[in-house]
Amino acid sequence: MHITYIWNQYNIRSNKIGVLLLLFFLLPVMSHAQERVALNDAKYKKRFFHFGIHVGFNVSDFKIRHNENFTYNDSILEVNSKAGPGFNLNILGSIHLSRNFEFRVIPGVAFAEKYLLYNIREGLGDNSEKKLESIIVEVPMQIKFKSDPIRDFKVYAFAGMKYGYDMASNSKARRAEDLVKLSKHDWALDYGVGFEIHFPLFILAPEFKVSNGLINVHVADPNLSFSNIIGGLRTRMFLFSINFEG
Repeated sequence: MHITYIWNQYNIRSNKIGVLLLLFFLLPVMSHAQERVALNDAKYKKRFFHFGIHVGFNVSDFKIRHNENFTYNDSILEVNSKAGPGFNLNILGSIHLSRNFEFRVIPGVAFAEKYLLYNIREGLGDNSEKKLESIIVEVPMQIKFKSDPIRDFKVYAFAGMKYGYDMASNSKARRAEDLVKLSKHDWALDYGVGFEIHFPLFILAPEFKVSNGLINVHVADPNLSFSNIIGGLRTRMFLFSINFEG
């Protein structure tokens, strides 16, 4: 098995295990929460909504599905995805539905890069690495459930949907060197956990999020040999972010 494939699978499994371990350690905290008011919790409860800034660092790759052309292809032995780094900058708006529930909208921009690695049969060419960069205008919408305060500390979990529009998409490019084309549009399922630290004037909230694409973003082109063996590409992203909420 290709070393890169093993490494990517290890990273993906490590991300999932990390989230599960975080939940394992946070659940006892939530279950033993005491009724103590945070420094600015009384002021916070009186609001119907509040705003903030969302800054994050991401790692993203593709989940690849091959098509029947891959079976009959005699030059490309395999194609794998390699994760690349990126960052997010968003504005956060949150509506207080109840004491423990919020509805969040987090519009912003995400910069991401991913790689496709092609293993070429010996004697037919060199192995190829295709870098795919994205500048995504995104609108995540989430439901957030948070615990009661433990002094100045709250734990929360969230889930929701995200729409993304890739301004760097090459879906209409005609250049031969464009090995793979990606759609401008994407929908994803988001979920994650985090915690709030309440200060007198603001809330600091680190969080971990997993984003799984729901639709195929690959734009098929039978004229591109590196593209016509791919049946589908779905985006995947792991994000660590920090929210500064007023």
